[in-house]
Amino acid sequence: MREKRRTWIVLVLALVMLAAAARGEAGPAGREERLALAREKYNARTVNLYRQGWGRDRSGKLNICFYASGGREVTGIRIKESIQITDEAEMEAVLELIAANENYDPDKFGTISFMKAQWTVHNLLYTMAEGETEIGELIASMMGEDVSSVLDRAAELDLCPAASMPAGERMLYEMFEWIQLPGGG
Repeated sequence: MREKRRTWIVLVLALVMLAAAARGEAGPAGREERLALAREKYNARTVNLYRQGWGRDRSGKLNICFYASGGREVTGIRIKESIQITDEAEMEAVLELIAANENYDPDKFGTISFMKAQWTVHNLLYTMAEGETEIGELIASMMGEDVSSVLDRAAELDLCPAASMPAGERMLYEMFEWIQLPGGG
């Protein structure tokens, strides 16, 4: 019961915050122009994608690790320093690189828009946790950790297979996905 309540509280908080953020993100350029600029910034020269055990982090690049938990099958995608990327066009450019990688499975991890929804929620909750004391404490309480542990753990984004997510969490990402889609919301 407590886990269900926690999921709904996070859902409501996140939806309110995201709806406000999504409506306010106009930017100086149109969507296609912003995406083109993001693709120039995040590309094969600036992003290091590797599989755990077959590569390593590279200095001066955005590091993305496909990892396995216990077996050979990829069970997650870790985007290092993901909280520093807040622009949706930049997120999309990075996720396009992930989707083009041989280790990516769309049946497991979903569409680019679904992964972008996870990233947006992740960044939103991180921002909320590091913000006002009461909100940070509420999020930490819902997560069952102290604020510093939540922030430490949230410094990197882990994209997880949709099938391994609790139903409420998956529903949250699907709602955010709908809000972010052109014409959505």
